[in-house]
Parts: sequence; C-alpha cells; structure tokens
Amino acid sequence: MCIRTYCRIPENVNRSLKAKEGSCPALIYDLFSELEGAVEIHIASYLFNNPMYYDFLSQLSRNGCKIKITSLPLLGYSNNPGKVEGCKDKISARQAAQEVYDRIINTNNMELEIFPHLYVWYGALYAGGGASYSFHVKAIYAKFRKKNKCILSSGNFMLTDAFHSDNILVLERIPEYEKAFTRFFEDLKKYSIPYNDFCSKFKSYRDEFLYSFAGNEINLRKSEFRNCFFTAPFYLYDGEGSNHYAGDRIIDIIRTAKQRIWICAQHFHDLISYDPGRQTIIKALYDKYLSNPAVRLRFLKQVPHSSLADKRRAGISETLFQFVMKAEQRYNKLAHDKFMIIDDTLLVSTANYTPTQFAFGKRQMDLKEGDCKFSKKDNFSEVNGFAIIPACPEDVLRKYENHFNLLWDEGQEIQISL
Repeated sequence: MCIRTYCRIPENVNRSLKAKEGSCPALIYDLFSELEGAVEIHIASYLFNNPMYYDFLSQLSRNGCKIKITSLPLLGYSNNPGKVEGCKDKISARQAAQEVYDRIINTNNMELEIFPHLYVWYGALYAGGGASYSFHVKAIYAKFRKKNKCILSSGNFMLTDAFHSDNILVLERIPEYEKAFTRFFEDLKKYSIPYNDFCSKFKSYRDEFLYSFAGNEINLRKSEFRNCFFTAPFYLYDGEGSNHYAGDRIIDIIRTAKQRIWICAQHFHDLISYDPGRQTIIKALYDKYLSNPAVRLRFLKQVPHSSLADKRRAGISETLFQFVMKAEQRYNKLAHDKFMIIDDTLLVSTANYTPTQFAFGKRQMDLKEGDCKFSKKDNFSEVNGFAIIPACPEDVLRKYENHFNLLWDEGQEIQISL
C-alpha cells in the first residue's frame, strides 16, 4: 500500500495575468511526475483546456501510452476572454478548449469523449439561462507496467482559471480503491460519447439537455465501496442514489469524531437538503456538537456568504457555527481544496459540501430556449469522486494539516454581526 499527496498554494498571484500552467502552477508538475512512464491513462476532468497538459500527454502517446480523456462539451466553458502568460492575445476558456480538443482528436493513441449530462433542480439555471453540466469530477486512473495509480485532484489545471490552492491524492496497491476507479472508468465509457460522434449527433443545446439516464442506472453494493466511491446519475448503491450514499458516508465519519473536525472547501453550506429525508452535513455537525462539545471544529472556505450570489444557506450556516456551535471559521480567497480531517481519518473529494453535490432524484426537468420549451425525466446528480482513508498514514495527514494551517493563517476570520 502506498499513499502520496501534493498540496500546493500559488506563490505569485497575479490577478490580471493567468499562468500557462493553470490555476496552481506547481501542482501540474507534480502530476506530470506521477504520470511519467505510464502505459495507459484514463482522465475524467470537469474541464480540460491546458496546452501544457496536452503537450505532456501527447509526448507520452508518442512513446506508446494510450490516453483517453472524458470532459465537457464546449458550451460548458466560459467564453469570457482573459490574459494568459505566453498568449499574444486574450483567450477564453472555450477557445482554449476548442484548440486542445482539435489537437487531441488528431493525435495517435489519444481519444476524447464527452459527458453531456445536464440537469435542472427547481429552476436553478446558469446565469445565461442554461442548465448545469453535472460532470464535476477530476480523477485519473493510470496504468504502469508493474503498478497502477488512482488519482484525485481538487483542481482542473485549467488554462484560464484564477489562481488558487489545490491538492492531489495518489493511491497505489490498495485493492478497494483501485476497484472503485476501474469500475468508474469502465462505466463512464458506457455513458460517454466519442467527440466526433458528439459533434455530428448533438447539433443543439436541446440535444444535450435531452440526453437522459433515467431507467439506465447501475446498482452497486455499498459493502464493496465503503472508502472509495463515485457519484453519478448512472449510479445507485443498494438502490440508494449515489450522491445520497456519499453524504451518508461523510456523516458516518463525522459521528466517529472525538477530538477534531477540520473542513477545507471552496464552498461549504450543506444546510438544507433538496431531497426530503436526507440528513445534511451541517445537521450532522450540529448533532456532533450537541453530543460532544469538546470536539474542535475548524471550517475554512474560499469566500464568506456575503460574496455568494445565493447568500441564504451560507449565511445561516455561518451564524449557526459562530453563535451556537462556537466553531472557528475563516475564509481564504485562494482555497479551492475539498478535504476533511476527522481525528486521524482523511477524506479527499472532488466535490464541495453543498446541497447540489449530495442531491439525487428522478424528476421532470423543463428548459426554455427562446419560445420553445422541452422536457425530460432524468436523474439530478453531480459526478464526483471520494476517497476516505481511516487511520491515515502520518506523513500524508501532516501534509494536509500543514496545508490547512497555511491557508488558515493567511485567511480572515468570518464574523457575523446581528
């Protein structure tokens, strides 16, 4: 068994000029060091538009490595241009993705597939009126001649993203975790579409929206995926929605806490569930406080509620933490990580801790496009990966503790005034 981690905070943060390596420059080189020498690589990435990342992978492909990348349709990328190091003109995330996608499909030993799943829950749409893409995962399964690596990342390595902190977790020779990764990538292929087929068959946004998983779910056993699992609109666990299962497993760990619960996430306001009957993470934290007030609670996130478009859940959460639970809470604008430290258990995910990340439900979804309205029945579910490491090796746990403390020390206290 081998577990490694890389936790990085950008050193030089230039708000007007993005780095050619992406939002967390040092981390992409850590990833390259882990992938060097691979014979087969499967990548599931919420966004994939970094030319440096492509160049590295294309070199591996020339050496015979087979590479498959699954990501979003181009409409999932921002079309707002910005300045990026090494680019003569401003470039948008969508432009960069188009260029990288075109290069991938013309490179031997490289394949590109699209996961076009869109969802709507009670009318929650993008600011432009479109539905949300569910593919939020950042996972890699890399095969080598004598070993395999399972990798989760909090970041996308996106070319045009703002600077922020991120981490990578690398797992080797742990059968339970490898089983979850191999199963996920096998199943992902069944529900994804080769890029050229997508371009020819999905001519409109309507075509993407109507792509549905209702009635085509795979039912997995909870007992086989206790510490490593993925959420997706095509997954159930013993008949339970995969996102519900993920939330339940996090709550299971919270209930075991005796000394501390540290949470670091870009967003953290799973206060009120979209799903009747599902317990939320904040309710579990409140129950833990009531049963054992001595547990030290420290919550770190990217922005306070006042900086969010929907301020309600986060504002109520911060008020509860401050005045009822006496928790310590800060924000740091660089924080993009998604992990928890609960005593000596480590949880690393690609998901934030919000109601949407743990919602799962079959429902009718309606979308208007101009004067036209179209509907589908589908599963609301975001795609994410989770790894729980009980009795985490001390060297790995210390790196996450140090990373948390560095972001904490540079952060600002959240104070609610009533």
